[in-house]
Amino acid sequence: MYIAIKGTVFDVTANQGAYGVGKGYHVFVGRDASRALGKSSLDKADVDEAVSWNYSTLNMKQLKVLDDWFMYFKNRYNIVGKVSDLPELPPLEFVNELNGTK
Repeated sequence: MYIAIKGTVFDVTANQGAYGVGKGYHVFVGRDASRALGKSSLDKADVDEAVSWNYSTLNMKQLKVLDDWFMYFKNRYNIVGKVSDLPELPPLEFVNELNGTK
């Protein structure tokens, strides 16, 4: 079972208790969960495959949460690849400016 965060793919297979079929975080399996993790959300709109990778609308607090999740996964799970077909996001400085958090 794989979950991507900011385009980095992690193997979470060993944690069936959290990511297995019917478990709370299974909704993230097979997609980039960046948006939902940054928003601390299990809302279907945030884990929808069409937008789940796009974290450019997150505010500074949410970006920090996302970075914390990324480090958590990086320290706990094996990285098995990168998502290669994601559109390029604008630089963080631009995102901050749009969010009014320069």
